[in-house]
Amino acid sequence: MKPFDAPSVERRRATLVSLALALSLFAPARLWADTIYTVRQSFTVKDLPDGAKSVRGWFWMPEDRPEQRVLEFRVVEAPTSLRITRDPRYGRSWLYAESASGGNADSNLRIVTEFKVLRRAVHNLADAKKATPITSEHQKVFVAELRRDEKHMQVTPDIQDIADKLAGDEKNPVLQAQQFFNFVIEKSDHYSKSGTTAKGKGLGDATECLRGTGDTCTDQHALFIALCRARGIPCRLMYGSRLKPENVNKDHDPGYRCWPNFFAPGLGWVPLDVSSGDTAPSGRAGDWFGGLDDNRLEWAEGRDFDLEPRSEVRPDLVIRAWVEIDGKPHKSLERVVNFQRLEQPVH
Repeated sequence: MKPFDAPSVERRRATLVSLALALSLFAPARLWADTIYTVRQSFTVKDLPDGAKSVRGWFWMPEDRPEQRVLEFRVVEAPTSLRITRDPRYGRSWLYAESASGGNADSNLRIVTEFKVLRRAVHNLADAKKATPITSEHQKVFVAELRRDEKHMQVTPDIQDIADKLAGDEKNPVLQAQQFFNFVIEKSDHYSKSGTTAKGKGLGDATECLRGTGDTCTDQHALFIALCRARGIPCRLMYGSRLKPENVNKDHDPGYRCWPNFFAPGLGWVPLDVSSGDTAPSGRAGDWFGGLDDNRLEWAEGRDFDLEPRSEVRPDLVIRAWVEIDGKPHKSLERVVNFQRLEQPVH
């Protein structure tokens, strides 16, 4: 496989802040160990309707992130239209391809890639002693990460009241976020604790989670994000997949897992996983506040997407891919992942 430098993109708004703030965004992560994954991933659009003329798709691909590095990447199979695009809102990479079926229902769009990724486990990144309060300058920089009206993550009066009661007069963003982390775990239950299928609507909705009917990772993290934003703490949502050791060398769809990052001056972006904390053994939930394991890949960021090129329908969530046939969303998609893992020495 030919090496491919998948560039990492951070939104550049540092002109509004001091050099110290800019540097804090890239604070080095402390590592447990590194794991290298070799992955083969395929996407196949299926069940094209009779008479379909145009098929367009935007598909997940890996790129360099604070906890991962793409070592190699190659396309094994794809239409000649394949290209890498970046969504303008989040600056993240997507595999984009299109095809003209000419009414042939067997003309399925298919993309196969192979890549090698180094994934780093991190822990203890939420060190409250190193954090300082959010200032008005930070709020100018992170307007998008402080939106109070983002769909399904709105800061409602109820959420504002809860955030204020939990945080009180506390100014340290880490100590506030820890209160919110514990509250969401206490208030909700991830569906995996009682079964294999989510019982909620699956919208990733903060209010539904607050009511006790939202039981996916997206629901739990939407509530966490809304609580952070209610207190002026920048927070954003990441999407990835867990690569479980029991699935090594198996063709399967690993699904997705999301997790948020909140910003704390002096630390930078702090990762966490409420859902992993919620399902952790007794006394171990805190491992996931400022910590992530290496059994995951990060694919995408955010919601309410402006895809490039522009999709006919603007998606709120993109799980695995976004496909449109003749300008209408199409849900029938097969994704197959097969991976191997090689643990590396601790650094």
